[in-house]
Amino acid sequence: MGPLDGVKVLDISRYGPGRYTSMILADLGADVIMVEMPRKAGQSFDMMTSDIEPHYLGLNRNKRSIALNFKDEKGRELFYRLVEQMDVLIEGARPGTLKRRGMDYETVSRRNPRLIYCSITGYGQTGPYARRAGHDINFAGMTGILGLSGAKNVPPVYISTPMISDVLGGTTQAAMAIMAALYARDRTGKGQYIDVSSVDGTVFYHWVHAAQFFRDGQVPQRSEFPTGIDMAWMNIYRAGDGKYFTIGCLEPWHWANLCRAVGREDLVADQFGPLEKQKSMYDALTEAFSTKTRDEWVEVLAGADVSVAPVYDFAEMFADPHLVHRGVTVEVEHPRLGNIRLLNTPFRFSGTPAEVRTRPPLWAEHTREVLGTLLGCSGEELDRLVEENVIE
Repeated sequence: MGPLDGVKVLDISRYGPGRYTSMILADLGADVIMVEMPRKAGQSFDMMTSDIEPHYLGLNRNKRSIALNFKDEKGRELFYRLVEQMDVLIEGARPGTLKRRGMDYETVSRRNPRLIYCSITGYGQTGPYARRAGHDINFAGMTGILGLSGAKNVPPVYISTPMISDVLGGTTQAAMAIMAALYARDRTGKGQYIDVSSVDGTVFYHWVHAAQFFRDGQVPQRSEFPTGIDMAWMNIYRAGDGKYFTIGCLEPWHWANLCRAVGREDLVADQFGPLEKQKSMYDALTEAFSTKTRDEWVEVLAGADVSVAPVYDFAEMFADPHLVHRGVTVEVEHPRLGNIRLLNTPFRFSGTPAEVRTRPPLWAEHTREVLGTLLGCSGEELDRLVEENVIE
């Protein structure tokens, strides 16, 4: 039994932030029903409708999948009946879209006052940009992430891992807010509306640079170094085999350990020296690191109590013995793909375990099951709804 066992979630979002949020809740034990639009009823593209596409596989384990046409009056009535039994609803439409369909919080909360209704959008429900289209790269640009990425005099660098702002700014904020709202409901008996903005959430993570800007008016700048950071004691270094590793020696004792390990104790006193000194120390360390391979240096420096880690590609990452020991991946049997690997849940509980319980569902695999068991729809009624393109 997971910590959210018994919590029912209806996810009508279509994109990463909402789906990632509901996956976190599902990993924690919630019963998540995600709602798709029947493929004949609306706009679609493979990334959102193929149940063997990586985005779909990566976001939808531990969930049930149904297809329900919200554009149809009968589809909306089924939606209302489902909402009456839910604890949480997650949506990601542009502000105003669901209100026009009578699916907004004000409308559905009359049917279920205990419902926690979470809207996840790029810019939030209010403000000049509320209805602007946007994706993660836009939000990363607006919130200073891109403006601080990479070195000066070259274009900003966008980290290729998807959804920096969507996940950090949107999903994590949404998941925390939903769980807090569930806790509050236990005390008040009432649900509530949650407005999550990826932009707001990303700005919230500037806890160091923002505080410095507010105090001193200092605008953080991109680095002089091509590695994107101007300190020799916290940087990326190239080893003799052409592979890279990272050093993070903020603490003076770790820096001293590093200098001793490479035979450059003369650098210890200059750890926090000016930029030119940082450049000369970086060059000196780069020369020293050219004498061994990456893995040799990682072993030597880790043994000397230096904050060090390799720069891995994906094959190396998933083969690392520590990550293998931690069980960061899990294997499940898929009816179309056979045995597949998924990322495991990162949550570790001693008493109410979070886990990958079920594989990602096939498209609309649970429509009949959900509508039959939760709403009492008969087989004949479901057949008729399929023919009318209300469900799939």
